[in-house]
Order: sequence, then structure tokens, then C-alpha cells
Amino acid sequence: MWIVVLVAIALVVLFWKFILVGLVLWAGVSVVRALLTMTSAGPTPDRRRASRPVQSRPVSRSVQVRPAPQPVRARPAPARDIPAADYLPRWTPGRRLDAGREHAQWQKEFDLAAYFSDTPTGRKSTKG
Repeated sequence: MWIVVLVAIALVVLFWKFILVGLVLWAGVSVVRALLTMTSAGPTPDRRRASRPVQSRPVSRSVQVRPAPQPVRARPAPARDIPAADYLPRWTPGRRLDAGREHAQWQKEFDLAAYFSDTPTGRKSTKG
């Protein structure tokens, strides 16, 4: 126990200048704050809320009435006309089937090309 007391005394003796500067700074800040509060322009505002009386009964409200209906506005005409029917694609069942087949063939070729490529994810890059 006495070793702890000796270490504490040694620390106080060693750092007495820093302790003294800290105490002086603390006292100086306290004095400046006190001067600022005494010479301020007005008193500090009261931040407490005014207490309201407890409501014992619900307040009656007027019956809500539906708003008056607004007149229906006509939709504005589009800026351009829809293109002629000849330019629109015709998605018939046969065309859908052909598109599906084309996509499946493309996907198969892509997968094969990716599998046999020289990229790090391709098959030829593995060292064996």
C-alpha cells in the first residue's frame, strides 16, 4: 500500500508544473464564463414548457364532410401520333417461338465460348 502512495507522490512532484497550469486554466475559464453571463445582453430564455391542464373530456369535433367533386379533366392529346401498324412488331406465337430458339442458340454458343476461353475463369487457364 505504501508503494502506491509513494508512486502517487512521485507523480505529483514530477508533474507539478502541468498540474498547476491545469488549475490556473480551469480557474481562468470559470472566471471568464462568470463574466460573460453577468454582462450578457439579456437573461437566458426559459426553456421549460408551460404546463397545460389535464384534459378530462374529449373535445367535440365537427363532422367531416366529403370534398366537393372536381370536374373531370380531359386527357391531353399525345405530342405525336402512334406509328402506323406496319412499323409495329407483330408478336405472333410463331415469332415468339423463333425468338426463344434464337436466344437459346446464342446462350449455348456464349457458354461454350466462355468455357473454352483463355480467361482466368475459362477451362484452358487451369494448370494441371
